[in-house]
Amino acid sequence: MKKRLLFFSYYILFWLSFFIITRLLFLLVYHNLSFQLSMKEWFFIFEHGFKMDLSAIGYILLMPGLATVLTSNFKGNVLKKTINIYTAVILGITSFIVIVDLELYKYWGFRLDSSPLLYINTPKDMMASVPVWIYVRQILIGVIIYCIFYFSYKKWLFNRLENLEAGKWQAAGLFLFLTAALIIPIRGGFGIAPMNVGTAYFSENLFENHASINVVWNAGYSLANLNSVDKSYDYLKPEESEQLFHSLDQRQEGEVQKVFNQKNPNIVLVIVESFTSKLIEPLGGRQGVTPQFNQLLKEGILFDHLYASGDRSDKGIVALLSGFPALPNSSIIKFAQKTQQLPYLTKDLKKIGYNTAFYYGGDVDFANLRSYLTLAGFDKIVCKDSFPPSTYNSKWGVHDHIVFNKLFNDISQSKGPFFKTYFTLSNHDPFDVPMKTVFAGKDDDNKFLNSAYYTDQCIGNFVRRAKKAPWWKNTVIIFVADHGSPRPGNTPVYAEEKFRIPMLWLGGALIPKHEVISKYVSQTDLAFTILKQLGQNDAAFHYSKNMLSGQSKGYAFYAFNNGFGLMTDTSKVVFDHTGKKILTEKGKSINNTLKTGKAYMQHLYTDFTNK
Repeated sequence: MKKRLLFFSYYILFWLSFFIITRLLFLLVYHNLSFQLSMKEWFFIFEHGFKMDLSAIGYILLMPGLATVLTSNFKGNVLKKTINIYTAVILGITSFIVIVDLELYKYWGFRLDSSPLLYINTPKDMMASVPVWIYVRQILIGVIIYCIFYFSYKKWLFNRLENLEAGKWQAAGLFLFLTAALIIPIRGGFGIAPMNVGTAYFSENLFENHASINVVWNAGYSLANLNSVDKSYDYLKPEESEQLFHSLDQRQEGEVQKVFNQKNPNIVLVIVESFTSKLIEPLGGRQGVTPQFNQLLKEGILFDHLYASGDRSDKGIVALLSGFPALPNSSIIKFAQKTQQLPYLTKDLKKIGYNTAFYYGGDVDFANLRSYLTLAGFDKIVCKDSFPPSTYNSKWGVHDHIVFNKLFNDISQSKGPFFKTYFTLSNHDPFDVPMKTVFAGKDDDNKFLNSAYYTDQCIGNFVRRAKKAPWWKNTVIIFVADHGSPRPGNTPVYAEEKFRIPMLWLGGALIPKHEVISKYVSQTDLAFTILKQLGQNDAAFHYSKNMLSGQSKGYAFYAFNNGFGLMTDTSKVVFDHTGKKILTEKGKSINNTLKTGKAYMQHLYTDFTNK
């Protein structure tokens, strides 16, 4: 058993050496970029890539671990042959991935994933774009990498499996436990967030983030998730689809209703977890759940027909900050090479002098959020790690009142103009909020209502403090949900009421004292609307409309798994893509609305696939 354990220790070091050396090779190949970095930045590249390397090694060790379990009661010849063949095959696959990535990165600007499969139906065209000598060169590099590591394995590890005696049943039990424990490095630790590409993201310099990525892990992850984006939404002919989609676009038309009373006010965007309209009594929701927010609705600008773009936080954040709609079966935030092509409200604001910060009391590696925030160019990211462990009083991280306090203090010390985004977390399973129970009951609905009541108190306290602060008169505070919720009431996954969420603009930098806008609008409209208020006009937000233009069409599109809804001022359609049937219809011209919704989905999915 001791010899087997020692072998696996060296086997881990063997693969760790492979990933470190191939990462170094990547940096040397792209020396024009890497040699501009400091030694400290080089260190961070290897440091942030280490956890992903361990995850990749965890996957590689699964088969040898199981082989050891099954052969523990036998002598070592079977195990030796099995691991030798396995190592030769895996080393060949990983070397191939490395040499393909080394060449393609210069053309694509992102690490190798499943994207080459998009062109597999045209291999002649794909190969024609690369000179023959490059194929020869890359094959030679691959052969060299393979030979160096394979002969190193043969010399230093292979013979350690010689003369292994048959073990006892305890050995099988130990190796079964160790193999099962590989889930820890595979997931990236004990945290809530599983390993994802965002784990390697730490810098605004995109190359540094790319260099940190373990390309073997990245390719495997992308292939494993290939089916989640391999859907066809080609409902219409391309020309008809594009014509219908662009018929919704009237962003440049009509007068802009100015609601900012100064040129560049401070903007605080508070994205409230699961803050569905079903919680808000004045919007037809439950009584007494959000008394603080109910009072605030009598001030500022209320958008009472706003819809979440999707049903997850990662989709909602992208919709709000990049104006990119939610997809039905995937999320663009999972694909760093695609998110780097999105527009970002943050970047547009930075161009006109805003400093930016993002606040979240949880783990920003969750759902690839770190990579998105890094690409968005936030000057500062405040997360769970920014707070002392004594404040970790929630499964997800730091409760809302603590982060609201941090946000308030930071604002009070900030020089304007600034754009600060805070994503709350307490109103989320398991709803363990730090207050006395208001809604009795251990069922999910009452727990949800109770946590919403807590978050509502935090919002009220924050606004009361803000009104007394000097910065209030120069600030606009926007409260909006990341998505809706089936709770309370177990609303169907596709239903309109599940996606309806509130949005409220407050602050001393607003002109209206109180106004209600009942036009049908979406999360995707927010970024463009803010830019129009600031006199900016970024055409890259082509899924957005100006919510404060009297002539822009009222509509909101949302996606669920696996279908979509399109709400307009005159009609509503919810369509199930899998069953190819209408789930909900209301109003006039249902067929036209359905066709427009299909055109929207087709355009969106084509855009996503091509990014």
